[in-house]
Amino acid sequence: MPKRILFAGDANIDFQLTGLAAEPREDLEVFCNDFLATLGGSTTIAAAAYAYLGGACDFCGLVGDDANGRLVSSMLLEAGVGIEMLRKTPEAKTGVTVNLVRGSTRTQVTYPGTLSMVDEVDTIARMLGSYSHIHISGVYGTPRFLPRATEVLRAARSAGLSTSLDTQWDPSEEWSHIGEWLPLLSFLFVNEAEAASLTGTGIGEEAEAWSRLSERTERPVIKLGPRGAYADGRAFPARKVVVVDPTGAGDTFAAAFIYATVEEGAALAGAVSFAQAAGAVACGYAGGVSPLLTRDRVRELQRWTHAASP
Repeated sequence: MPKRILFAGDANIDFQLTGLAAEPREDLEVFCNDFLATLGGSTTIAAAAYAYLGGACDFCGLVGDDANGRLVSSMLLEAGVGIEMLRKTPEAKTGVTVNLVRGSTRTQVTYPGTLSMVDEVDTIARMLGSYSHIHISGVYGTPRFLPRATEVLRAARSAGLSTSLDTQWDPSEEWSHIGEWLPLLSFLFVNEAEAASLTGTGIGEEAEAWSRLSERTERPVIKLGPRGAYADGRAFPARKVVVVDPTGAGDTFAAAFIYATVEEGAALAGAVSFAQAAGAVACGYAGGVSPLLTRDRVRELQRWTHAASP
């Protein structure tokens, strides 16, 4: 079985306005200290992060045949992600998200564009034999792909692939099709709010949320941001770092967890430890992903935090 893995889902461009002097307010101009265009989309960020860590992967998705679509392509190529299955269309513009970042918080506004059109299920099904794992993310922002994700997961499991899903937020909180997906997953990644909404628990009740999820899916992992993570029935404390921009930290966590599992054969606790360190590194630069994310840098942070622990 090849180790190369496939990322399938959303692709867009992020415009980052970082270091806001104040919270955004109606009819009031607020200044920031930096602006940049970076790779956006939960799945594309995760794919680039996986590649920067040293993993072999491809991305399957859709962008517009426009300047932002070409920027997505070039950024994925720069990271080392295969893009033969990245399709371009003249029918819509590439999706764009504007991130307003102040300290460890951010406000996001998204123009969906091609996110509303992406549906690459037939291509994915045809290519599954080339991969050992498939990761899907951002499905609730891709309405055409959403109802067909079950087909992909069933085909992947039938072909012997391991599978993972990072749900991202469902604005309706109805979580359609999740009941079909959970039994087909090797790993489920959700953040604190997503876990609470999915399980009917409260914020801060991650142990109960994890317990309820573990009855429905094989290995749920709850990302708790600055509080760490909850998996395997226990809490994993966070690594303390100076936060420049939290954008993409959760996607990087998922990518690093998969990397540790697929590439290095790590057990769950080791994969969580590596993923937490990677997510912490991701908080140290502006944008969702950067060449500053390397396996050596993540390992160094792991060693430093372990040495600093009592």
